[in-house]
Amino acid sequence: MTTASFADERCPGKTPQNFKKGAYDFSTNSSVDKNGHIIRYSVCVVNNSQEGWLRISWFIPLVADRWVPPGGFTDQVRYSSDRADRPVLGCIKYGNLEDKVVAQFLGDAKDEQKSGTSNEASCRQQAGVEAPPTDAIELPPEGVTEATRLYIPSDLNDPTNSMLALDISYGIKPGGNGYTSYFGYTANPVVPGSKANVEEIRLLPKFSAGADTLYAAFRDQVTKDYLSLGKSGGFQFSVAGSEQWDVQPALYEFVDKDNNVLSSFSVPLFTPADRHK
Repeated sequence: MTTASFADERCPGKTPQNFKKGAYDFSTNSSVDKNGHIIRYSVCVVNNSQEGWLRISWFIPLVADRWVPPGGFTDQVRYSSDRADRPVLGCIKYGNLEDKVVAQFLGDAKDEQKSGTSNEASCRQQAGVEAPPTDAIELPPEGVTEATRLYIPSDLNDPTNSMLALDISYGIKPGGNGYTSYFGYTANPVVPGSKANVEEIRLLPKFSAGADTLYAAFRDQVTKDYLSLGKSGGFQFSVAGSEQWDVQPALYEFVDKDNNVLSSFSVPLFTPADRHK
C-alpha cells in the first residue's frame, strides 16, 4: 500500500486529503505558484491502491474523466490573474463515476463562484468549462510550458488491457499580436504487447462558451473534424488579439470510433479581452 509520505512527494501542496471508500483509496492535494508572470494553480490526485486503476472526475479544477494507474498520480494546471487563493470545495466522482466525495483545494474567485452553483451542489454531470473568464491580463512574455502524463484506454470494455500512456507537452509561445498554442505527445502501451491501440483514438476540441476565436483557429489551422492519434504527433494553432487577454480553458476529449469519451484533458488558453465589457 502506498504510504502517506509517498503520496505527499508525488502530490505536494497545502490541502492534503485521503479518501478510502470500499475498493478505492486515493489522495488529493493542491498548490499555488505566484512566482511567475501569471499565477499557476494546480491540483493532483494519487491512486494509493496498488491493485486497480482509478477513474476520476474532479469538476471545478478541470480534472475531467482521468485514469490513474495503481500507485500513480495525475495532475492539472490552471492559469489565473487572481493572486488571492482561497480554499474551495469541489465534487469528485470516481470508480464507476457514480460514487461521490467532496474535496478541498486552493482556487481563485472563479473556482469559488463555480463551487456555489446548484449544479455543483448536485455533483453536476459535466465538467465545468463554461465559467466566465478571469480579469484581463497580459500574456506572459516568456510563454508557458507544461508537461504531464495522461492515461487513456483504447477500449472502455477492457481498460486494463488497452491502457496507453500519453506523455504530453503543451503551452503557448507569444509572438506578433497574439500567441501560438502547441500540443505534442508520444503514446506507448502501459503493458507492452497488450491490445492497446492508439490508432483507435481521436481527439476532439470542446472549447467553452464564448471561445469562438479558439474554435475558429482550431478548425482553420488544425482540422474541421477530429484529429486521429498515432504513436507520436501534435498540432499547433495561432490566435491573434490585442494586449489584454482572458484566461480561457480548453477541453480536449479523447474518444473512440463511436465517440465514447475515453478521457479528457484541459489546457489553459487565452482569448482576446473584450474592451467594451
